[in-house]
Amino acid sequence: MNDFRDDPQRVVDKVSSLISESPSTSELVGLRFVLSRAYSALVLHDLALQQADAALNTIDPEAEPWLYHHLALAKAEALDGLGRAQRAEKLARDALVWARQNQETEMQAHALSTMGYLKLTLSATDEALSFFQKGYSLSQRENLRLKPEDFAAMIGLVHEYREEYELAVPYFEQAETYYRQNNIRLELANTLFGLGQAYANTDDVEEGLRLLLESAHLAIDINDVQGAAYSYQAIASALVRQGERDAASSYLEDALTLFAQAKNPFMQIGVLLEQANIALIEGNPATAMTFIDKTEALAKGDSFLPHRIKINEMRSRVFAAKGEFEKAYVLMLENQKANQRLQKEQNGQRLLELKTRFEVEQQQAQNDLLKEQNLRQQTQLQNEQKMQRYSIALVFMLIVICALMFWLYNNGRQHQRRLENLANEDGLTRLKTRRKTLEDVEQQLGLAYRHNDYFSLAILDLDHFKDINDKYGHQVGDDVLRAFGELAVNAFRSTDIIGRIGGEEFLFAFPHTSGDDAEDMLKQFAESVKHIPENINTPQLALSVSIGLVSAASASTSTQLIANADAALYKAKSSGRDKLVVFS
Repeated sequence: MNDFRDDPQRVVDKVSSLISESPSTSELVGLRFVLSRAYSALVLHDLALQQADAALNTIDPEAEPWLYHHLALAKAEALDGLGRAQRAEKLARDALVWARQNQETEMQAHALSTMGYLKLTLSATDEALSFFQKGYSLSQRENLRLKPEDFAAMIGLVHEYREEYELAVPYFEQAETYYRQNNIRLELANTLFGLGQAYANTDDVEEGLRLLLESAHLAIDINDVQGAAYSYQAIASALVRQGERDAASSYLEDALTLFAQAKNPFMQIGVLLEQANIALIEGNPATAMTFIDKTEALAKGDSFLPHRIKINEMRSRVFAAKGEFEKAYVLMLENQKANQRLQKEQNGQRLLELKTRFEVEQQQAQNDLLKEQNLRQQTQLQNEQKMQRYSIALVFMLIVICALMFWLYNNGRQHQRRLENLANEDGLTRLKTRRKTLEDVEQQLGLAYRHNDYFSLAILDLDHFKDINDKYGHQVGDDVLRAFGELAVNAFRSTDIIGRIGGEEFLFAFPHTSGDDAEDMLKQFAESVKHIPENINTPQLALSVSIGLVSAASASTSTQLIANADAALYKAKSSGRDKLVVFS
């Protein structure tokens, strides 16, 4: 559960690797369930649906109801994300009923959260709030995987959907505190997104933008690119309200690309309408209409009626901007009818649900009475004994499956870690390898250029290292390198890029860091290097480091940036070593 909510991409990678090893049928069902949940966490709902369906097709609901309903909830989550909430509702409701009847509190909490999200998708916010509040109460009474803070974030989401931003803030803050304390990164990124949205729509726009940008950076750190896209869209909306339309357009283009890759029609529509709004503000109604036309192909299905209403509202505005007031008026009348239809459907659906529940309860009462009248005590005893045997067998099978899944997961995790270490970690210094270092620099530098952010890079060289090897031996040289790597890891932040790119040559990169700040950190580090001989019991050894520092603004590519840093390093070494030179 924590892996889903911390780094779902890592779960996808590891489980996909295990599936490729051709496990048994029972193992494969469990792995597909895990994979479906991870894909849903990454908002890749089409892939999540494929895995859930593949698993459901291989099991018997009567023989394995516990496993069936867990898979049904995974499928419901995927259908919800694909705009098919009404199809998903029966799956989630059946799972909730079964969980209550069998006192499966973990499944009950999962089903309550799923039902809440489905109702929110269908714009039934009162029912969504009711399901989330029941989940909140259940998680307070029981020690479950889903905590009260998880349901607090869901309740905040309902208030945000209703544009009750001040009511949403305390719920999001409760969840934020819990996720930070427990380092649950995916849920923290989602909660920061909600909290940022709430602030951005009140009087504290700057705080909202800060939280949204933190959410985007955190999503990128855990490879949740679509989560970053949500933040980009929200940032763009806030920038539009502040009149910074050019900056907003850049964020919207990135968001639209990511949502299209993930086949998320809901968010694609939202981004396209925001782009149309910008075009309309800038006096380009023809361009705005082009964006609106693209939304029509996406808004298909029962779940899109609220979105079609928003599309028609924007189209009416464009007609009015073009002076076609009759078309704008006719479209607004159609929209009024659509709003009435939406309200009627929601009311009709609620009445139908109440009627269905009443009929089911009545029928259940009659069936229970009939059983009490016709079944004999001996038959009841036999049934109880048979059920007990089935339960023991099922529990034993589930224990075996869970133990096997844990073993497979743990074994795969260890194997994956070994492979990653070989590829990405220098065996002597425990720093990043040259390949991994340059790859991370390229990625972070691209983000810095795109978002006009600080980025500093330095190349470091241990002075007279060859003389150390010649005079004291290679073992001492290895001890120096090993101590240097340990010092570097402890001296800098976990988000900094620390790598060994040559024998005694290292590359350090600092995202979101100005040249002045990087210079201060490196000078402190250079002083610490001089104490390494004492730490390795070779006090007679004199050790220093030469440093070439450069800022991202000095080059347009990573190759040129590294070359500039190398030039600064050469200047430091040629002017006497034990110096830091900033490229200029």
